[in-house]
Amino acid sequence: MANKMSEKKKSASQSEMEEPRARASERELKSAKASARDERQSKQSVRREPKAAPAPAKKSGGFRNNRIVRFTRESYHELRYKVTWPTFPEARNMTFVVIGLSLVVGLVLGLVDSGLFQLFRLVTGK
Repeated sequence: MANKMSEKKKSASQSEMEEPRARASERELKSAKASARDERQSKQSVRREPKAAPAPAKKSGGFRNNRIVRFTRESYHELRYKVTWPTFPEARNMTFVVIGLSLVVGLVLGLVDSGLFQLFRLVTGK
């Protein structure tokens, strides 16, 4: 009887010792994941850093203050310097994915439509 009690105490104390170790390893894993994520983000920001924007033109006169002209200039500036465009292989792969998904959704909707039509014919007896 005494042996069983001492064994229970030993196993309980061992489990208590393992729990902080597990928590410490979880913390280390989380910090490693966070540092890896930070490294990836910093590499991406270095890789896709936009070109420096040119100095804004001096505004003089009424023609440059026209809303349409200003909208056109701002749109050009945004498309030229702020938008990150995909590379050709990325655009091609995304196009293939869109075409493939469109075909799959079309087939699924066609099967559902024909199944519902057959159910309608069965219910109405036509």
